[in-house]
Amino acid sequence: MTSTTPSAGGILAASDALQGPQQTFNREQVAYLMHLAYESGRTAEYVADVAELHATWARHPQQRTTAEERYQQRMAEMAACAAQINAELGRPPGYRYDGGPVDWETGRPLAPGEQVTA
Repeated sequence: MTSTTPSAGGILAASDALQGPQQTFNREQVAYLMHLAYESGRTAEYVADVAELHATWARHPQQRTTAEERYQQRMAEMAACAAQINAELGRPPGYRYDGGPVDWETGRPLAPGEQVTA
């Protein structure tokens, strides 16, 4: 029992041994056969659980959104908020501020070399 996960070849070899002329098995062989049965059952149960999970989601008329779709929805929401703020401040549609100094009180971008008047 070097591997914890049974291979298909190991299961087939154990099946052949059980159907062969050998009638008695030693302690190690019995332990190995029990290990194969246990791991095969665990694997089958895991596959059944995953299949049930996929079937549950497949029954819903609306599938879950992907991370990319959620990202696009969030970016569209932020763009709508930015457009609303720009409209409230009287900025042209599509206005984008790319950084630089701003007036602390008004939030108005300062022209190059312009000083803040306090």
